[in-house]
Amino acid sequence: MSTVSLLMAVVAAEHAAVYGYGLLGARLDDATRRVAVQAYDVHRSRRDRAVAALGARGVDAPVPLPAYEVTVADRSAALVLAVRLEEGVAQRWRDLVTGTDEPSLRQLAIGCLQENAVRAARWRRLAGLSPVTVALPGV
Repeated sequence: MSTVSLLMAVVAAEHAAVYGYGLLGARLDDATRRVAVQAYDVHRSRRDRAVAALGARGVDAPVPLPAYEVTVADRSAALVLAVRLEEGVAQRWRDLVTGTDEPSLRQLAIGCLQENAVRAARWRRLAGLSPVTVALPGV
């Protein structure tokens, strides 16, 4: 897969994460909602960086879908969705780590993958899921 294709997949995953975090926050208490808002902001920033990387290559980034298929009925579902969002985005950043020859993009992707692993572990802990960590995030 080309670096452009990998970046497009990252943008699409980050669009989904931004959308999902926008929904799940309504089902959380104030303290946990603050964690979700921070994650929302991080994913928006990452999406914007990936969009800029595509723009630097003369490529238009994919636009977000009008809606994504998610249901957030309660706090438990919101926490599980947060885990799912982090795992999904981690897969795309991991693909970029292994699929690009560009050191700066690889370094960005490694940092993002590490941050996803930490956030996913936090959400798993809050959701009462076990194990809290996984051996290979994004796999």
